Amino acid sequence: MVDKSLPFAQALLSIGQDNKQEDQYLVNLNELKKMFEEVDQLRLVLSHPGVDRKTKENILIETCQDSMDSSFIDFLKVACRQNMAGQLPQIADHYAHLLDESRNIQTVKITSSIELDEKQKAKLTTILENKLNGKVKLECVVDPTLIAGMKIQTEDAILDASYLKALEKMKEQLTKS
Repeated sequence: MVDKSLPFAQALLSIGQDNKQEDQYLVNLNELKKMFEEVDQLRLVLSHPGVDRKTKENILIETCQDSMDSSFIDFLKVACRQNMAGQLPQIADHYAHLLDESRNIQTVKITSSIELDEKQKAKLTTILENKLNGKVKLECVVDPTLIAGMKIQTEDAILDASYLKALEKMKEQLTKS
């Protein structure tokens, strides 16, 4: 299935940059994404192919008109008319990625065996920004199966410095000898 949400995110980012509202549009999209996650009825209605586009548009406008500017509301209308109301969470994800990309911010996924505290995150961010020559946003995930250490994943590479990986390498070497 073809993901049609990326062009909508690109269009909204362009509008947001023209209006100097790109950060606010990210907030708006994240609010909608949160509503989709918390209100099953909203998600089901906006995603259901049997619900007509005008009804979806009215629901979104009624939900958002007081807290969002007219350009964003117009975007939501277009999304509804193009049968994309149910794809708003995916549009939000693409939008966030595109916004970071436009600001030369790279998301780095850190998978560690335990929760990293703020001091560790700050130190890791500084080290990664120096190594990658740019701004970094950490996405931290805990995976206790790593035993110790961490995995660092950028768009281009994965560094697996976990104890689990070391054990796997040892096992591989032992089975070869």
